[in-house]
Amino acid sequence: MKRAIGTGYEIDGMAGQSPGFMYICGGPGVGKTTAVTACSQHLAKWAKDSGFAKPCYCHINMASNASMSIDAIKKDMFKSMAKKLEIEKNSSPTVFLNQFRKKGMILVVDEIDMLFKNQGGSAEEWFSTLIEWCEDKELPFSMIGISNSVNDRNATTIRELSNTPHELVFPTYNEEDLLAILEKRIGKKIVDTKALQLIAKRVAASTGDARKALEITSNAVEKALDACTEKWLNEVEVDSYPLVKMPQMMRAIREGMPTRHEEIIRGLPQAAKVILCIAVSLGKAWGPTAAVSIATLKKYAVQATHHAMLDDASLGMITNLVEMLIDSGLLTTTLDGGFNFNANDHSSLLHIGVQLDDVEIALEKSLLGESSFYQSLVDYVKRECPRPEYQ
Repeated sequence: MKRAIGTGYEIDGMAGQSPGFMYICGGPGVGKTTAVTACSQHLAKWAKDSGFAKPCYCHINMASNASMSIDAIKKDMFKSMAKKLEIEKNSSPTVFLNQFRKKGMILVVDEIDMLFKNQGGSAEEWFSTLIEWCEDKELPFSMIGISNSVNDRNATTIRELSNTPHELVFPTYNEEDLLAILEKRIGKKIVDTKALQLIAKRVAASTGDARKALEITSNAVEKALDACTEKWLNEVEVDSYPLVKMPQMMRAIREGMPTRHEEIIRGLPQAAKVILCIAVSLGKAWGPTAAVSIATLKKYAVQATHHAMLDDASLGMITNLVEMLIDSGLLTTTLDGGFNFNANDHSSLLHIGVQLDDVEIALEKSLLGESSFYQSLVDYVKRECPRPEYQ
């Protein structure tokens, strides 16, 4: 088996006879179930090339059974296998074993670690029975257990009861893998390349979960579509692509991968922290929908230079810092209300929708509690910033 059919990992020791029981584990969304499903599609050819009759194939997901009693779980598993063997669901275990000998059975138990959830010794007893069937040389019965558990208690139990099974551990997807998956699923026209690279990088740095990357990208597409007019959708031209750009992807990432603002703020450059304090203070004084210009931010940033907390209070530098804060999700911008913000025109007005509640709380926990300067800066802005007449 190779990644060409869905996984990309070579599995050593699989050229011989059936392994009996194989344990496939790794984090969520790394291709475990996809790999097994892809391999099952080659089952008929494998059996023919090996001179065997095609065995029955039964895939069971334990996640939906986790709350059942062990007797109910066993009954449900027998029911699923009976359907594949074409026998009565209430047949005795002896009948099942006879059918295994006649037809063969490959049982795939997805989320197999859930079998042991709140079941205690009764689950271990049933699992041991399944392992006995796998180890019976005269019984063409094999089982594949799929699990997110790699090194926890359930994984240890599975390894101990199965007498050290053949094991395949899937590593998490890296940035390159995720980008390739996204491009294969949605192409290269719908979503801006930089936006795809961003979501691939973010997910690779956290969980490597391909499903999470696809889910967030789908959310970004929906946001872009919601922003489109019916006329645009009906008359869309080739040069109108990409549909999804960085702003939509950033919003989808913030919703799908929430990050604590306190941690983000601590990682900001000092100059960005200064501008954030000013923006939050203006938002509290003028209201979250107030409009502000880069030139106005510069006015209050000059105060910071007097305390050696900001080396450069130029308009260009402040513009770059505002863009950094927007990208990090600490500030949000809107273009409605008649304001048309142009980063190249420092007098044009910008709606800064500061996420006041959570960002201010994060500021209080981090900057305002660490430095008297930041607190004095906030106090200065609140004291010296009367609401402009155009607000």
